[in-house]
Amino acid sequence: MASARSPDESLGSVFAALAANTTIAAAKATAAVLTGSPALLAETLHTIADAGNEVLLYVAIRRSRQPPDATHPFGYGPERYYWALLAAIGMFLVGGAVSIADGIRALVHPPELEAFWVGVAVLLVALVLDGLSRVVALRQLRVQAARRRLSVRELLDETADPTVVTVYLEDTIDVLGALLALIALVVHRLTGSGIADAVASILIGGLLCFIASRLTRRNRQLLTNQSVPDRYVQRLRARLESEAEIHAVTRLEAVYLGPSEVLVAADVAMVDDLSGRQVTAALARTRADVGREVPVIARLYLTPVAREASPES
Repeated sequence: MASARSPDESLGSVFAALAANTTIAAAKATAAVLTGSPALLAETLHTIADAGNEVLLYVAIRRSRQPPDATHPFGYGPERYYWALLAAIGMFLVGGAVSIADGIRALVHPPELEAFWVGVAVLLVALVLDGLSRVVALRQLRVQAARRRLSVRELLDETADPTVVTVYLEDTIDVLGALLALIALVVHRLTGSGIADAVASILIGGLLCFIASRLTRRNRQLLTNQSVPDRYVQRLRARLESEAEIHAVTRLEAVYLGPSEVLVAADVAMVDDLSGRQVTAALARTRADVGREVPVIARLYLTPVAREASPES
C-alpha cells in the first residue's frame, strides 16, 4: 500500500508546468498570429488550457490538504479528484474539441503561411520548456514508483494522486503536439499547402481528447470510492491475521479517502477463550500498531465476529 508522502512533490510538478505553459502560451499566440498556422493556433489553445489546468490542480492540492472537521470527518481528500476532473474536462473542451474544429475549418479554407522562422523558433523553445517540465513530472513519478516498487507505467494506471499524472500526460502531449506543429510548418513551407497544418491541428486535438477521456475516467473512479489494488488488501489481511488474538479476517474492504489516505474496514474472527475485555484490548493494540506501520491508513475499523463453525464429517 502506498506510503504517506509530502504534497510538495505534486506542487513542484504543478509549478514547473505552470511556469513553462504560461511562457509558451504567450509565445505561441504571437507566432500563431504572425504565421496564420492552424497547428500553431491549436498548440496555443492547448497550452492555454494546460496553464488553466495547472491553476485548477494547485487549487486541488491546497483544498485537499485541509484537516478533517465536523462537516468532513474523513477530510477533504476527494477535493483533489474533483478539481482534477474539472481540469480534464477543460483539456477536452478547450484543448481538444476547439483544436479539432479549427483543423476542420483549415481543411476547408487552408491559410497562407507567413513568418515561417518565427513559428519554428517558438516551437523549438516550446519543445525545450515542455521537455524540462516533463522531466520534473517524470522524476516525481519515478520517486513514487520506486517507493511502491512499481514501474512508472503501473503507477500511472493505479495511483490515487491525479495531479502529477495530469501534469506528466499534459507535458507528454505538449512535446508531441509541438513536434507535430513543427513538422506541419516545414511541410507547409516545402509544399505550399496548408493541408498538413490542418491535419496536425486535428491530430493534436485528438490526442488531447484521448488523454482527457482517460483522466476523466480515472478521476470518476476515485470519486466513487474506488478500492485499493488487491495486492495491498492481501498484504493487510496477512498482517492482521499475524496477530495472535485474530484467528481470521472474514471480510476486508479498503477504499481511497484521498491521494495518500485509505479507509479500511474488516470483520475479524478472534481466537477462542478471549474475554470481552481482552478482545477490546487486542483490537485497540492492532489498530495502533498497523496505523504506525502503514501511515496511509487514515481509518481502520475492526469488527469482531463469530468464528465460522468447522464442517463436521
